[in-house]
Amino acid sequence: MNRKIKLPEFLFFDGAMGTELQRRGLPPGTPPEVLNLENPTLVEEVHRDYIKAGSMVIETNTFGGNRIRLKRAGLDGKIKEINEKGVEIAKKASEGKVLIAGSVGPLGELIEPYGDISEEEAEEVFTEQIEILVKSGVDLILIETMISLNEALIALKSAKKFDIPVGVTMSFEWTERGGRTPFGDEVEYSIKTLEENGADFVGANCGRGFEDMIKIAPIIRKATTLPVLIQPNAGIPQWENGKLTYPETPDKFKIFVEEMLKLNINFIGGCCGTTPNHIEVFKEFYLKR
Repeated sequence: MNRKIKLPEFLFFDGAMGTELQRRGLPPGTPPEVLNLENPTLVEEVHRDYIKAGSMVIETNTFGGNRIRLKRAGLDGKIKEINEKGVEIAKKASEGKVLIAGSVGPLGELIEPYGDISEEEAEEVFTEQIEILVKSGVDLILIETMISLNEALIALKSAKKFDIPVGVTMSFEWTERGGRTPFGDEVEYSIKTLEENGADFVGANCGRGFEDMIKIAPIIRKATTLPVLIQPNAGIPQWENGKLTYPETPDKFKIFVEEMLKLNINFIGGCCGTTPNHIEVFKEFYLKR
């Protein structure tokens, strides 16, 4: 297994993979992970564009690469191949110049008592994917876009079986009651619980956009002594001329990054709708770090 590395104190991550692949021709509704097998050159191109833009960490195209999600697309028999290939593509693009994070998303099905998946099965499914990613040579595991603290903890428990840095980011929305996940998990409690259960870094991704994340990030920063990762969506998607577009521009992302640096956020990246053009603003901040 991988020897656990010590992460730097500050890192710029990449931006979105799924929406960027859609922007480059992936039909909506098609699992992005299928391109690891059918068009690896396109996936590599996205990785290289993010590295060129300034990313110090790239995430594998494996967000939905668990058995449950892949089964919906008739790909559950190719879980090993899809995840291994995702790491291989990222390694080829990286050329050893940047870190590679193994991306692990939610199961795609609800866990008991809200759904039919038992906690034991959930742990088995997460462990299966994470083990493939670790054995394939990722530098760290990123469990992301978690809307349920319980599911996040199961995924974290699965990842802690391996000697590798593990981060967990939750998807919070800002309401009149403050920041919460769709399951009602409050920001401060979620972050402290993840720290207590052994996460190496914590944070938030996805959400409604830059403004919401600017409200949520300070709460996370105050709630933990761990490194914090923040990766917002480029706003709420809108349909324009038959295409899904995101309203938050690279110029607005630059302002967002400035706010995150003021808060001493350790790791910064982008989620849905962010592009290499957004990530390129990082270059303006390198000399300030």
